[in-house]
Amino acid sequence: MATHYISIVVLIASLIACSSATSETILSDVNLLEFPLNLEYLEAEFFLFGSTGHGLDKIAPELAEGGPPPIGAKLAKFNDIVIRDIIYQFALQEVGHLRAIKNTVVGFSRPLLDLSQSSFAKLPES
Repeated sequence: MATHYISIVVLIASLIACSSATSETILSDVNLLEFPLNLEYLEAEFFLFGSTGHGLDKIAPELAEGGPPPIGAKLAKFNDIVIRDIIYQFALQEVGHLRAIKNTVVGFSRPLLDLSQSSFAKLPES
């Protein structure tokens, strides 16, 4: 189970090309919601593209806030329409999470995400 969580952290770190540094960090509950925002962008785009072939720009462009579209994202090949629908339901849930966080914090636009096969192939090497 720990390997699963490490893989998720590595995935987030390697797929999100967005960083900003400040000289002084003061954390509050609102600041702490910005990290999950990165994860929600990643999950929403991953599940949306996997199940529908398109992402936030079509489903909820206001949530992307003009951020760059994901690199290499594409429709997954499903043998079972039920599985595809389940993945789509995951996608809608992640869009809901994005809305909830963005209603609480100012947040930021969608970061650049690399959802290509080559990016995922690097995970076991990390």
